[in-house]
Amino acid sequence: MKKLILLLMLTVSFVGVTMAQQTQTVTSGVSKSYTANPEAGTTVDHYVWQLVDASNVSVRDLSAETGATVNILWDLTVGETYRLKSQVVDNNGCISEVVYVDVTIAAEAFVNFVATASDVITCSDLNGGISGGLVDQSLFKVELTGGVAPFDVTYEIRDASNAVVQGPNTVTLNNGDDLSIDNNFVNETGADLNYTVVITSAKTADGVAVTVNADDSRTITVHTKPVISNLTLN
Repeated sequence: MKKLILLLMLTVSFVGVTMAQQTQTVTSGVSKSYTANPEAGTTVDHYVWQLVDASNVSVRDLSAETGATVNILWDLTVGETYRLKSQVVDNNGCISEVVYVDVTIAAEAFVNFVATASDVITCSDLNGGISGGLVDQSLFKVELTGGVAPFDVTYEIRDASNAVVQGPNTVTLNNGDDLSIDNNFVNETGADLNYTVVITSAKTADGVAVTVNADDSRTITVHTKPVISNLTLN
């Protein structure tokens, strides 16, 4: 009965004085843990947690969560900000001020190449990694939507038979950044060779798997290396 009365008191107190505001943005569907840290000298009896919307209306029953740590699955409305509140009750039955974090839910995350990111044509490297002409790097602009940036984007480079010749490689990108590929390809076949850069997966900054959209590949065409057989000496 004592704890029930305290819980009612604490529920009322959530609309009163609060302190220690923090903010966070999370990707929809992520699970996060939060730990209350009492100051030295506080003898803890239990904790009270509450999750409310912008109108201070409870959106999840956390009455059973009486420990220092609570886990929250952020599967609520995208674009909304919610407040997770905590108070500690000590062994005297006294109540702490409220501490809280305001959490905004970002939409599900997607990644693809920007539509204007063109395929690249370059020349075969020469011996020793010397550029053979045209462009030394292929730059493909990437579009990231939703989620918490930056994303860790993983890609492979495949040959015409779809065999992986480089990768998987992972780079950290923000929306609009270029996926940069060093054009260190050697082609001595006498014909053009095509390589495909494919985004295979990605993760948000808070560890949520990103959906790779259909526009996930670009082509690098490598011209064959021209050859001088020898010099005629006069």
